Amino acid sequence: MPVLLLGFLAALPTLAAGQDSASGASLARHMQMHFTAARAIRTFVIAGQLDGVPESAEWLIEHETPPGLPAGWRPYIADMRQYAEEAADAGHLVFAAAALAEMARTCGECHAANGVRIDFEANVESPPAGSNMNAKMRRHLWATERLWEGLIGPSDLAWNRGVTLLAGTHLEVADFNVMPEQAPTLRYLLKRKREIGRAGVEAKTGRERSALYGEFLGMCGDCHQLVGRGPQPPRTVVPAGE
Repeated sequence: MPVLLLGFLAALPTLAAGQDSASGASLARHMQMHFTAARAIRTFVIAGQLDGVPESAEWLIEHETPPGLPAGWRPYIADMRQYAEEAADAGHLVFAAAALAEMARTCGECHAANGVRIDFEANVESPPAGSNMNAKMRRHLWATERLWEGLIGPSDLAWNRGVTLLAGTHLEVADFNVMPEQAPTLRYLLKRKREIGRAGVEAKTGRERSALYGEFLGMCGDCHQLVGRGPQPPRTVVPAGE
């Protein structure tokens, strides 16, 4: 089970104080389902597959909230649904990525406002070492996960680890097999990703960070479309019902 979900389950009694155990378990499952849908959207964006986004986004918009939802969650649920609508209607990866980043920020703000602390550190391995392309791409993936955790946590530690590694990972056009006419676009994307990493070190607010993360995710999708490679679609697009 992902660290985030373990952390959420541990924090739930504090968040849902006064709930009986059955209600608490239902809320925990519901948050797991939110997490599954959001991760599916993220995978499609990173892969550059915009047509995969709407199904998970529409689940986030339309699903029923469980009974006994704590009052402190309600404004954040409404905001999350608004951003899910933006993702579902996005006509370009850039807009879907921006909407997803705002969803992640909203999750983090809800956790912070309701006294939830999610511990991401227990199972986080060190960044992959090595200088070949495979190692560099694995470092990019590692950084992407830390940025996601930094927003959803929210976690300054996870965010700072991610942006520091992103700024220091130097993928080059020569690492890819692209046509000469594609090289300028790819060069810009790789350069801008490092710039986002450096800017992320200075970003302190959730909105600053979500803006950078949204741009970064959109560029991941653009890059994968350009080079013809990317992650496989998620196995679970719409969470199973409770």
